[in-house]
Amino acid sequence: MLRILLYAYFLVGLLNLWAEHRQSEFLVFATKPCLLALLSLWFYLRMRPLKGPFPRFILSGLLFSIAGDSLLMLVGYGPKDERFFLMGLGAFLLAQLSYMAGFVRYPGSESGVVRQAPWRAWPFLLYLAGIATLLWPGIPGPMKAPVLVYACAIVGMAIAAFNLRPLLQKEVFVALMTGILLFILSDSLIALNRFRSDAITIPYARTLIMATYLLGQFLIARSSVRAAKQG
Repeated sequence: MLRILLYAYFLVGLLNLWAEHRQSEFLVFATKPCLLALLSLWFYLRMRPLKGPFPRFILSGLLFSIAGDSLLMLVGYGPKDERFFLMGLGAFLLAQLSYMAGFVRYPGSESGVVRQAPWRAWPFLLYLAGIATLLWPGIPGPMKAPVLVYACAIVGMAIAAFNLRPLLQKEVFVALMTGILLFILSDSLIALNRFRSDAITIPYARTLIMATYLLGQFLIARSSVRAAKQG
């Protein structure tokens, strides 16, 4: 059952990538809401019963991502209403905060690398300053604050995960951070494609955004399972 769910996740993911490339509205609607639903179910079945806050927060992040996917889908397809962008951003903000809370509540996180030496967070803060500076001229006035809050949240989530470096097995930590960096890359591509398309052209943007996002979410979920079993 668990293996079937993962096979389904990747198969539906490939169909979604093809749909995004061809801009097939029917196939996007048929596949996109299913993706994180399959991954969430896989995570829940692997982790049940959910013991402690860490797996519960990670599952919450996956579930909020379903809402985020569905809402952002309605910006490019169907009603094509820009109001869904802000709602989708809010759903993903809750997803990032859930992931962050999970990493902060991981056993022993108070002795993590960033908690012991906060200056080690500098690469993530440098990214935050850089992406905010790059996007700022193209963000409409009412959207500036929500976008900045979201950027701070995803960087905070990344820092919270990086803090776990001495607590996780090397391969688990590397996979987790790879997933998080892919998630950040996907969100960065969305922001650049939406707010700075006048200055930066991203080939096959929709397909690249979804490919990095789907692989990133999978690595976060799988690494979190291994981290929970280890903890």
